Parts: sequence; C-alpha cells; structure tokens
Amino acid sequence: MLLEFWENFTHNLFKPLLLFFYLGFLIPLLKVEFEFPYVIYQGLTMYLLLAIGWHGGEELATIHASSIGNIVGFIVLGFVLNFVIGLLAYLLLTRMTKMRRIDKATVAGYYGSDSAGTFATCVGVLATVGMAFNGFMPVMLAVMEMPGCLVALYLAARLRHRGWTRRGPCPMSPVT
Repeated sequence: MLLEFWENFTHNLFKPLLLFFYLGFLIPLLKVEFEFPYVIYQGLTMYLLLAIGWHGGEELATIHASSIGNIVGFIVLGFVLNFVIGLLAYLLLTRMTKMRRIDKATVAGYYGSDSAGTFATCVGVLATVGMAFNGFMPVMLAVMEMPGCLVALYLAARLRHRGWTRRGPCPMSPVT
C-alpha cells in the first residue's frame, strides 16, 4: 500500500492541478503579493462552473431511472446535513466565542455551504488517478450550496427582527 502511494505520488507530482495547488499553498506562506487579473479570474470561474455543470449533466443523462430514488435520497441527505452543520456552527460560535451576532451568522452560512473550488479539485484528482465517482455529484454540489445561504438568510432575518437594519445595529440594540 505504501509503495502504491509512493508510485501515485511521484507519477502525479507535476500534474497541472497539483502544481496550482502547490502554488496556492506556497504564495501565502512566502508572503508573495500575487493576484490574478479580474478578467482571468472571471474566465477561470466561468470555465470551472460550466465544465462541472456540463460534465454533471452528461453523467446524469446516463443514469438508469431505477437509481433516481437513491440519488434523491443522497441529495436530500446532503442538503439536510449541510443545513444542520450551519445551525450547529452558529450554536457552537454562540457558546464558545464572543463574536458579534452578524459575524456568527456569516460564519455559519459559510460552514453550511460547500466549495465549488474544493469540488473541482477533488474531481480533478479523482479523474487524474482514474477513480470512478457517481455522475450526480455535480448536482449534489449545487444542492449543497443552498443550505448555507438559507441558514445565513434566516439568521440575518432574526437579527433584523431584533433591531438590525441594512446599515447595521439600530441605536440601543445589542451587538453581541
């Protein structure tokens, strides 16, 4: 097993996907000022999202109708799990930190969501090593983005009800 790991590691060491990972890891450590031009950033983002969606649509079209129930079950499980993670994050932040409520809601929304960048990296790594994965995973990515947004919107609505406006806390309202 260790030998197989070493062979995979040396074989994939200089693949473009991992080179960009190394670059993204080292730039902050070395404190190098680096930023993609906005147009390139937008183009890469559009390309990744289109590629993920297109590939997911192609894979979803090949799924047999008898598997739809299982797929819906996984998608519902992913949605509920991310929703619970967002609420749990808010609860833990409330009990363990002295952050402002709006910051807790923001962090909870972030943790209740998932990352398209992480997903794209995982898909790339799985494709590079030739490991199969289910074609409905891009659909799960899209569905699992929603709970974080819903948690953040719900918590922000609660804050507004308690005296927050669009500009921040109303006079005399508690901030923490």
